[in-house]
Amino acid sequence: MVNNAKTILIIDDEEGACDFIKTYLEDREYPVITATNGKDGLSLIKEKKPALTFLDIRMPEMNGIDVLTELKNQNISANIIIMTGLEEGEQLEKVQQFNIKGILKKPVQLRELSEVIKANI
Repeated sequence: MVNNAKTILIIDDEEGACDFIKTYLEDREYPVITATNGKDGLSLIKEKKPALTFLDIRMPEMNGIDVLTELKNQNISANIIIMTGLEEGEQLEKVQQFNIKGILKKPVQLRELSEVIKANI
């Protein structure tokens, strides 16, 4: 049981991934909100100011790097954990330029997810 749980935001265009992580976190009494695209996710970061945000890199419309860029351009501070199936490449190098808290590889392992949350909330 988590006392004084803080809101966690999941931004991922794969609804199944959002639902899987959301269910796991809600079972541990974390309040969770989700967005299935970067534009909605960016709005939720601004409006709800979640304690931690899990952000997918590859999404249509506005990808994770675009979200990070907008946050930086608007001088908005957010605790971001990148979620990606990418092993390496230009996109992973780009996210390292931002002040992110870490990277979770997809498919997300629940033990790793728990460790990241404990370290960042």
